[in-house]
Amino acid sequence: MLRHSVAAVLALFFLASVALAADKEVKATVVKVDVKKKTLTVKTDEGEKTYTISDDTKFIGPRGGASDKGIEDDRLVKGAEIKLVIAGNNRTVHEVHLPERTKK
Repeated sequence: MLRHSVAAVLALFFLASVALAADKEVKATVVKVDVKKKTLTVKTDEGEKTYTISDDTKFIGPRGGASDKGIEDDRLVKGAEIKLVIAGNNRTVHEVHLPERTKK
């Protein structure tokens, strides 16, 4: 009986750690883009946060196409509404979903 209880507790801890490490989607407003440092500062419901952009980060347009310019995309400007897919470490961005281009 004790062995089953210990196994159940260990399984619960494992499932909790997997849930915490999962990617999450965040809707945000761009505050600052730092191309040299490869960081993106955004404002969310939880406040302002700076995320790291890696070489593996995907930049996706509103119709599903990939952006060739990455962090230098002209849609990634202050005030733009974007969606981010954040890694389980809560620091690195896996995907940036860009808005439509504004007409000038």
